[in-house]
Amino acid sequence: MIESTRGIVLNYTRYAESSIISHIYTQKLGLQSYMINQVRSRKKKDKHVFLQALSLLDLEVYHSEKKTIHRIKDFKVNTPFTQIPFEPVRRSLAFFLAEVLNKALKQEDKRDANLFTFLHQSISMLDSHLPGVQNFHLFLLFRLTRPLGFFPSMDSNEALPYFNLKTGTFQQSEPAHPHYMNHSETSILRQLSEIRIEELDSLQISQDDRTKFIEKMLEYYQLHLSGFSNIKSLKVLKELYR
Repeated sequence: MIESTRGIVLNYTRYAESSIISHIYTQKLGLQSYMINQVRSRKKKDKHVFLQALSLLDLEVYHSEKKTIHRIKDFKVNTPFTQIPFEPVRRSLAFFLAEVLNKALKQEDKRDANLFTFLHQSISMLDSHLPGVQNFHLFLLFRLTRPLGFFPSMDSNEALPYFNLKTGTFQQSEPAHPHYMNHSETSILRQLSEIRIEELDSLQISQDDRTKFIEKMLEYYQLHLSGFSNIKSLKVLKELYR
């Protein structure tokens, strides 16, 4: 069966001499794997988009519920990138978020139109002249917890200074386990709940606090998503922001 759908490229694995298997989160079919032949051939430069993290595509695909790897009939770029491939910070953020999405979305079949729309719009914003882009990944990781099913219980009482990563709730005192956010990390979490993506530059935090917050958010994901493993590209972000 031929299906038409939008897609977001997450990552790929090499296959044979010049082919790859590309992992793409699609609007209609959820997370799928597609065989792309001759993608690394010099004669097939148009297929380089399947190597770029978070590329936004319009796809016509051959789909069968009996198969785990499918074929692409035709494709075109939905939104050409003008900054992500050429700007080190945005490019590194794209690789980091693509790795997170690939591990988070594969936990179950996510055919969520609202989730896809949110991701598509957010990625387009990452490629724009977005103020405060250094905080983009914080915002996306926080907002993504809602469709994934473990959005923090945002208590209106701002006096509660600790966020319990196990329960997803705020509390007055430190938990009896190490899985929690301290005062400054909890403050960042609250700020993220109150701003829009266009207001990321209002989040004034140090690089050290930003790094610690991201580590805590990834720990939060690991606690609530079975099989969510370490994010290798986090190391690149740390080096970039030094």
